[in-house]
Amino acid sequence: MADIVTLQAQARTGKGGRASAKLRKKGLIPGVVYGHKEPNAEVAVSAEELDRIIRVQHVRTLSLSVDGKAQTVLIKEVQWDHLGRDMIHVDFLRKDASERVKVTVAVELRNAPKQTGGGVLDHPIHVLHVECAFSDIPKDPIRVDVTNLTVGHPIHVRELTVPPALTVLDNPETVVVQLRLPGAEEIAEAAEIATPEVIKKEGKKAGDEEESK
Repeated sequence: MADIVTLQAQARTGKGGRASAKLRKKGLIPGVVYGHKEPNAEVAVSAEELDRIIRVQHVRTLSLSVDGKAQTVLIKEVQWDHLGRDMIHVDFLRKDASERVKVTVAVELRNAPKQTGGGVLDHPIHVLHVECAFSDIPKDPIRVDVTNLTVGHPIHVRELTVPPALTVLDNPETVVVQLRLPGAEEIAEAAEIATPEVIKKEGKKAGDEEESK
């Protein structure tokens, strides 16, 4: 189960780019909390705290405390500046701990093949699409040991070791990693991968419009 951490937030009333810029100068990031048929809540959170949660703790689920009132949320989307260095806005989606969600989990290769046989390492799948309870969203990647990988014997989605709480949505015959001989045709994937809605940026429903930055 993913760790649940608490992030303090404060309600905000100012809107627009100028108000958001003032918040950032104070070390705060503007954000919005929405979902569960409740009104949108405009908030501001510590840029330092949010950065540590995302980059260091790799946490995606939070107990967001807005002026003392806690609610469970998913970090739905983070917007960055044009350099991809500083956060400029964050979206939080309200969720119940038992509610099932569709998310992506990174696929991370470990070690190196002992014998390549002249093949080149090909890693076409970098994320896995999964469904699980909100409280079971993993913070660690799916790790794949490629020590014994050989030419002609790719590792497929069905061969990955994933936590039992996760339901994998990708086609089981999809190749995750392989040793491919230069010039050889890539191993065809069996079918198109289903894409959960959480992977794409979802348009908010009426009344959920994001403020202009």
